[in-house]
Amino acid sequence: MDMEELSKSQIVLLTLLVSFVTSIATGIVTVSLMDQAPPAIAQTVNRIVERTVEKVVPSGQTASSVVTTEKTIVVKESELIAKAVEKVRPSLVHIYASSSEPVFLGLGIIVDADGDVVSDVSAIGEVKNIMIALADGTRVSASPASRDSKSGVATLRAATTTADGKIVQFTPATLSVGSPTLGQTIVVLSGKTISRITDGLVTALIPRDEGGVAVIDTNVSADFVMDGSPLIDTEGGVIGVSTSVSRASSPAAFMPTSVLVKQPEESPAATE
Repeated sequence: MDMEELSKSQIVLLTLLVSFVTSIATGIVTVSLMDQAPPAIAQTVNRIVERTVEKVVPSGQTASSVVTTEKTIVVKESELIAKAVEKVRPSLVHIYASSSEPVFLGLGIIVDADGDVVSDVSAIGEVKNIMIALADGTRVSASPASRDSKSGVATLRAATTTADGKIVQFTPATLSVGSPTLGQTIVVLSGKTISRITDGLVTALIPRDEGGVAVIDTNVSADFVMDGSPLIDTEGGVIGVSTSVSRASSPAAFMPTSVLVKQPEESPAATE
């Protein structure tokens, strides 16, 4: 058939068909190249397939044809990590013993809008006068709310106003639901004076005694992990926190999100 004899609707459909075939060919080539890439490159890239549905209705006709196209979008894992860190940073706090010269104790993560912060029991110890520094530099006093010796998680309650009466707005972290999987990419936050990060993998889920939740082990250097360091996934959800109990299982292990809730205050008999 001569191209000049095609109607406008036929030309539109032909154009869409050519675009569809071209998109499929491009996707196949991209995926093939990724499969042939060295492992060091391939393991740092996620492939995302996006489906687009276009509905074409020829002029003067009630019938319609639906053309579905697929295209492959390559997203670098480094970009996901950067976005995840940016999402969780407002919820990260530095914890100090409040004195004439504040002493750094460890890190914590804000878990609700009321100012509850979870950290490591060993970082807090028996300190009563505590100050926390928020990501924006705001400093506010805090007091221990609970200490759970079974998980090593301490909960602090921060004051809602600063010393000069300014109201504090807390940004709670997103607690990731579900169990982590072996080989999952994770990010650990650290840093005493400035924020530092490192990434790694979930290398083991270590069972605990008495049917407790499994501790999340990673291949992150133990020297990088600080008391109360949060463990996050590539979506910016907190999946664990470093405590003395988790580190007793493995130096780079973290207590999972399921324990990052308000812990009941231990009775005196339980601490004896």
